[in-house]
Amino acid sequence: MAYTPPSGDNVNFTFSGGYTPPAGDGVDFLFGVVALVTIDSVSKNRIYDDTLNVGNTRSVIRWHSTAAGPYRVEIGGDGANSGELVKSGNTFANFVVRNEITDADLEAATSFSGTGSYRFNVYVQSEDDIWTPYQ
Repeated sequence: MAYTPPSGDNVNFTFSGGYTPPAGDGVDFLFGVVALVTIDSVSKNRIYDDTLNVGNTRSVIRWHSTAAGPYRVEIGGDGANSGELVKSGNTFANFVVRNEITDADLEAATSFSGTGSYRFNVYVQSEDDIWTPYQ
């Protein structure tokens, strides 16, 4: 049976990749409010150089979320809340959060392997317990 949202409702979802639900009545869809996380600015794109690390030891990431809730900033991972936690806290909706990432944060991470590129992920948890990453 196809789901038809009520008129005037802004529910919009699609399945891609050939999804086939299991047979029977054992499938539940849970819809919840999720945040939209936006990176507003990054003060420096490069903060660590093991051969010439002079006065360039931190970067400030400014971001905001459309929903309030706990947040996590992780290094590494695949964008699915699987990285190593470097910063956390709580935010208000549409409030600009300022997180400082230092070379000490990088060096303390188990995934640190010297000069190179590292992915950072920012997540906000909604009231429905859904962690939404910046994408």
